[in-house]
Amino acid sequence: MKTSTLPTKTETIMEDKTIPRQSVHVIITLSDSRNLSGEIQIDLDSRLSDFMNKPERFLILRDKDNSLKIVNKDHIIEVIELL
Repeated sequence: MKTSTLPTKTETIMEDKTIPRQSVHVIITLSDSRNLSGEIQIDLDSRLSDFMNKPERFLILRDKDNSLKIVNKDHIIEVIELL
């Protein structure tokens, strides 16, 4: 029986290969004028704009309380990267 460990906060497992990730701190403005802040994980060699233009309809945002929010990209008006 094969055992595996869960990916770390900065890594994701896909087809048994580790993909380096980076955390990006953002503020997201939604179509109903709410703002969400937290961090999203994107590929290490990717820009935030590249990530937002991927065909996936949802993104996962980790907020300051360390809880996860699934956000539908169709409802996002603006994403601001915090440095």
